[in-house]
Amino acid sequence: MNKKALLSTLAILLLLGSFSVAKADTVLFPVVATNPPNVTTIISVTNQGPSSDFLTYIYSYKPTFLGGGAPNYSGGCSVQSFVQPTFAPDIVSFDVSATFNEGFALFNDPDSYTSNFDLALPQGSGPQRAYLLVTNSDESGNRVDVGATSSLRGEAVLLDILFGAAWGYKAINDTSGEDFSFLSVSDNGALVNVMNPTLDDSTRFTFFPFSDWTTRFFVTPVGFDMDITDLASTLRLYQTNPIVPGINGRGGDMYSFNIPQTVVCTGAVNLTDLLDSTAFSALENTGGWGRISVDSGDAAVIYKLEFVVNNPTFGGTNNNGFLLSGID
Repeated sequence: MNKKALLSTLAILLLLGSFSVAKADTVLFPVVATNPPNVTTIISVTNQGPSSDFLTYIYSYKPTFLGGGAPNYSGGCSVQSFVQPTFAPDIVSFDVSATFNEGFALFNDPDSYTSNFDLALPQGSGPQRAYLLVTNSDESGNRVDVGATSSLRGEAVLLDILFGAAWGYKAINDTSGEDFSFLSVSDNGALVNVMNPTLDDSTRFTFFPFSDWTTRFFVTPVGFDMDITDLASTLRLYQTNPIVPGINGRGGDMYSFNIPQTVVCTGAVNLTDLLDSTAFSALENTGGWGRISVDSGDAAVIYKLEFVVNNPTFGGTNNNGFLLSGID
């Protein structure tokens, strides 16, 4: 079901008075990637309690690439959800791609679950990007108020099985309101490491030469009703002194250009898609540094990933990913 259809269903349920608006503890896994059997994301959810008897898992997902092979930055997401039993204290780990244990609980989990946990798509669907929401619920998937704001936590590991590399992160929990809204402190939420749509929240980053390394920004817009809404954030690069659109080299050289990219729902933006050809040519073998900003739209959670593949100079295949902060 796509999000427009889901919104229509929600409106009908609200009109009929059959939709529960009770709050529940909810966590967000903002970056999920799957391309079986080469790439997967292993998710772990911990339930410290207090707890409901069930958790609802909601994937918002879309193809990584468009029909012509270009990165899918601006495409909207579809939604897939299911309900699984839980208890406190519990942990469950699973492979989103179903490469390991066909998507069922991993690591000899002794508990009984009603189904597998993977993003179930037809064979041949190709690589997908997604985010995952996990919330306390009843057996029908209605959220349940458990009277706590931090009972759920989680971690994710993104595995490049083919080349042997990985990076990971902790799930996000907006403890200011335990529904499907994830808001920054400036929006009266509790999230700190979020980049708001203002140049004041831009953050510095470095990058290695494009001739060897790939630098990529994993971007998930955040805001209200992430279970049913495609949010959008527009990114742009900035040089310094003065702060204008562009980027900096290693020798004090600066390059001016203005190339924004808009991410809808979720996406992974290559640094080179934010540059013009002049800056790319000048920095291809040197790298440099700059500032990245969410200029408009919704706030965003952004991770920077830098990696090489089968590169003998830098140890074969390796990568490094970390969360960017909007406070710099």
